[in-house]
Amino acid sequence: MGKIYLFYGEEKYDLEQAVLKIKKQFSNLENGINLFYINSENVDNLENISSSITFFGDEKLIIMKDLNLKFDAEILNANKDNNITYIIIEDTIDKRTTCYKTLSKIAEIKEFKYMDSKQIPIYIKEILKKYNINIDNQTAEYMCEMCGEDKTNLLNELKKIVSYLNNEENKVTKEIIDKVCSKTLNAKIFDMLDLILQREHVKGINMLEELLLQKEPIVKIYIMLYKQIKQMYLIKLLEKQGDRNIDKTLSMHPFTFKKLSYSVKKYNEKQLKQILNLFDEYDEKTKIGEMDFEIGLKKIICSI
Repeated sequence: MGKIYLFYGEEKYDLEQAVLKIKKQFSNLENGINLFYINSENVDNLENISSSITFFGDEKLIIMKDLNLKFDAEILNANKDNNITYIIIEDTIDKRTTCYKTLSKIAEIKEFKYMDSKQIPIYIKEILKKYNINIDNQTAEYMCEMCGEDKTNLLNELKKIVSYLNNEENKVTKEIIDKVCSKTLNAKIFDMLDLILQREHVKGINMLEELLLQKEPIVKIYIMLYKQIKQMYLIKLLEKQGDRNIDKTLSMHPFTFKKLSYSVKKYNEKQLKQILNLFDEYDEKTKIGEMDFEIGLKKIICSI
């Protein structure tokens, strides 16, 4: 007891498990008595909460969240020997701040990252193996592409598969994943791009309208479409340069690289550059109010 932890990063599942593990070290925790949550609204009370006496002895847990390291770390330093455990949780951190520099000397700091493209299929196979369910590498990679890198989401989708199979089958196929699992926005954007590149303009626009009905921000859709087109352009350039490890050069998931590499063959460098120019024009005109976001994006879809 009496430690300081700084946890940050994108993989929230592992981060939450680390917090839960620390909580279990306490024999009794009661919110407002020896368990306190600090946020931007009550951060000014940090010193008072740290120095207050609890009804459960000296043990106290203070969880500080989403403060962007905007607090006086010296308060923690002054109380670190008083049987107080601090857990600071951030999405990202700025290591240049005074607060971080102080914490780097007194706290245990851990970043929680998403698994990489090689780890996720292994993780999927390990979880399913516990239920005597098999999945081959290619299908596991496909599930990763459809369901994303977030471990909480992956576990939820794996639970769906286990419930769906219900001990009647012991092998996962792509068809089962398509039927049972919910696709991430990135996977849906990929499907829409595939329709657009096949010049299925009506289907592409219908899919855009479906995403908008699902309350997906049109700016986010534009950014993700632009990113995938740009990746195609970069693949074409690196192919021209003779790069043999393009997926690693671009830090691209192998499944994504495989699909985009197939699409790239339909276009030359000049055509891809023209498509990028359409997106750049869209970005400029929507920002100054000369083009409607939805109409402009539909025009791009019909122009490719």
